[in-house]
Amino acid sequence: MGWPVQLADPRLGYLWFVAPNVLVTQAHIAHASVEAAHAVHDWIDRVHASRRADIDRGGGLVCVHDWRLLGGYEASARRVYQERMRARPKGYLKTAYTIVPSTPLLRMAVEAGNLAAQLGSGGRVVLATDPASVLAKLDLHAPPAGERFPGS
Repeated sequence: MGWPVQLADPRLGYLWFVAPNVLVTQAHIAHASVEAAHAVHDWIDRVHASRRADIDRGGGLVCVHDWRLLGGYEASARRVYQERMRARPKGYLKTAYTIVPSTPLLRMAVEAGNLAAQLGSGGRVVLATDPASVLAKLDLHAPPAGERFPGS
């Protein structure tokens, strides 16, 4: 994405928080594991805990997941990901934009997972193929250099 590194987690990749309520993740792994699923949700929990008032005022958390490098994931990773989403109160998620490659099988699997997530969280889930268009639609810009990721 060309943004200054705000947080790097070797289980997943890069993460940024853009005030008041946007979490951006960029996976740098080719295959998602249970550890990667926990990484995403551990950071969502930390962001929610430290920025809850701002997130609530914004109508919930907005996530932009740039997962174009993912070629697949373990079935257990999908299960953990969905369990962690369902464990949160409805309304914590406003919208999740998931950017995945055009691989039909992966897109179909992510769509099925997103449907379950949407039903569990009450948020809207949108699949995309280009992060630049999502960032432009949301008018998102990189957080200032040196700004710390909430809860880190």
